[in-house]
Parts: sequence; structure tokens; C-alpha cells
Amino acid sequence: MSQLARQLKMVDTMPDAEDTWNNLGDSTVMQKYQAAAAFTNEALRLVLSSCKAGAMVSQLCKIGDDHILLQVSKVFVKGNVEKGIAFPTCISVNNIVCNYSPLEADSSVLKVGDIVKVELGAHVDGYAVTAGHTIVLTENPMEPVTGRAADVICAAYMAAEAAVRLVKVGAESSEVSRAVNSIAQSFGVSPVEGTSSHLMKRFLLEADQAIPNSFNPETNDFTFGENEVISLNIVLSTGTGLSAQESSSHPTTLLQRDVNAAQGFKLKSSRAAFNAVTRTFGVFPFSARALVDMDTAFRLGLPELIKSGVLVQRPVFTVEEEIEQGQDIIVAQFKVTVALLPGGQGTIRLSAPLNAPYVHSTRNVDPDFEKLLKQDVKVAKAKAPLTSAGANGMDLS
Repeated sequence: MSQLARQLKMVDTMPDAEDTWNNLGDSTVMQKYQAAAAFTNEALRLVLSSCKAGAMVSQLCKIGDDHILLQVSKVFVKGNVEKGIAFPTCISVNNIVCNYSPLEADSSVLKVGDIVKVELGAHVDGYAVTAGHTIVLTENPMEPVTGRAADVICAAYMAAEAAVRLVKVGAESSEVSRAVNSIAQSFGVSPVEGTSSHLMKRFLLEADQAIPNSFNPETNDFTFGENEVISLNIVLSTGTGLSAQESSSHPTTLLQRDVNAAQGFKLKSSRAAFNAVTRTFGVFPFSARALVDMDTAFRLGLPELIKSGVLVQRPVFTVEEEIEQGQDIIVAQFKVTVALLPGGQGTIRLSAPLNAPYVHSTRNVDPDFEKLLKQDVKVAKAKAPLTSAGANGMDLS
């Protein structure tokens, strides 16, 4: 969300080092991005394969988070390298747009017919990769999903794939927004207003430069440059021009530290919880569930941390108008991280491509986009399983 991004804007503590930090020509920087990408892709596939009817949403989120934490512990073991979750696992169902990562006590379960959006991310030394994918839980996996669910999922998938191919050094950000809107229109669906893609920097998921899914000619356009990393977050709905709204029925569980907020707490539990947040999550978002899992006493300190502004809430967003021609509104999301390599080496995809969900829409994209979607894109792939011994044939110690 662009408004939330502004609210959570972090101040770089070492601005003079920023060019070095994001130099994708530096082999060590790329090792860290590739490691984060591998963990993100592994976790996403694991959670998607665990999405079954009857599965508890809170447990699915825990599966993704635990996998990332386990894997990052095996690499760059020497030195003081911060590693962990860049974005906690969220399972947003049907008309929920994002940020749904419930507490363990929440009894929400998946059911047949649910449109399930999985979103998560990992980082190594602040170099973050995020990903998201949408699937449908069906009674018969051998039969394709049809109807409006197929329309919005196809549109979001193809828009994300088009966006990956449009992000090039020298291209304008508005080209991505125009493509997303054009493809959405072809399928009779709409971008969810208030959702955006973002440039990312080290330790910063949402930099100033945003690419709104809803095209607006008055939006500040910018040109993509070398050494930039972009989180392409495509979110469409079967509604018409619906805006993402803070949910009144789903409690906020995602939190993020504001490094600019004044510290000083009355409660011992608040100080202990803050120290745990700083040590474990750094400046990245985290789930209150993960914090409480470390020590149930931290629950007592959370209200003071939130009230003081040291922790900023990232609420659950939904599209609240739930009926369209007698059917529930459906939201689909696909999220991909791409990096613009220096020296004319082109675009590399860090979030690995996953197969499109088994859906069949009677609509299709315009011929110009069909041609675009056939273009090849470089994909960052690990040459060997990532362990403390190395990844991609490189020493990650």
C-alpha cells in the first residue's frame, strides 16, 4: 500500500554506502540475493503444497516462517550477518487482499472452493526477495477452474508475467501499470486500488518509487535503472474499481519496527519484547505469533510498543464489497522479485516461475501481450541445495 509505505519509510543509516550495498555486480551481494531467493522459493512451494482443505491457516503460516528461519541459519555462518524473514508468511483467502497471518488461537481453516493467496519473503544481510502465488482448492484437481475465478487468476498471472518482461533498464514504470490495466480489462477484472509494486533496497521492502496497479496518468513516473531490485506485486479483483480497505473483522497481527520512533518503556516485558524484535526481526515485518512463540510474556509488552509508535501495525486489507452479480468478490495475487543487472546484462528473475494454477478462462490477452509473454527471462537458480557449505557452487560462509 502506498500510504503504508510512506508511513513505514525508513531512514538509511549509511546513505554513502547505498551504491555499494545495491551493486549487483558484486558477487557477494548476488550470492546473498540468490540465497534469499532460494529460501523464498522453497518456502513458497512448501506452503502451497500444504494448502489442503481443513488445513489451519495459522499452521500454514508457521510452516513457511519456520522453513525460512531454518534455511537461513545454515548460510553465512561466519560474522555478524543478519538473516531471516523479509515478509512473514500470509495466507489471504478469497476477498482478503493481504497481511493475513493469524495467531495460533485463530481456528480459521481452508475449505474447498477457496482462492488462496500465499505471500512470503526471506532476506540475507538485508537483501530481500519476496514472492506470492494464488491457487484454488478444488474437489477434483483434474478439472480446471472456470468462471470468474479463472478470469481474475489468469489476468493476474499474465499481468505479473508481462510486468517481469517490461522491467528493463531505461523503461518507464508507467509501462507496467498500463500493461496491468490493459490485461485486467481484457479479462473483465480490475486492479485493486491502493496496491502497488515497489523498488526495494537493502533493509527496505518499500522504497519511495512505487508502481500502482491502478494506472493514473498523474502518478509520478520513473525510469528503471541498473542495480535496482523490484518487487512486482500484481493484485486484481473481480469487482470494479474496488479499493483495499482495512478489515474490521480480522485482527492485525503483522508489525514492523519504526527506527525513527523514540524508545523508553515503562514495562519490563515491553523492553524485553523490543530487544527480541530488534535482535530477531530487525526492520522487517513480522507476525505477532512468531514473537509470542519465543516467549509468551512478550504479549504483555506489545500494547505499549504499539502505542509508543515503536511498532507500526500492518493491518489486514480486504475488498469489503463481497457480491458481484450474485457471487463473492475474488482477489488474485502474484508477486515476483526481479533485479536489473549492471553492464547491460538484462533482467534476472529472483522469485522462480511457478506453473499457472489449473484454470480455464474463455478470455485472453491482446496479441501484442501474447508476443511479450513468449519472451525469455533469466532466472536465478541454485546449482546445488543450499547448505552451510554453499549454494550455486559458491562458499556462503
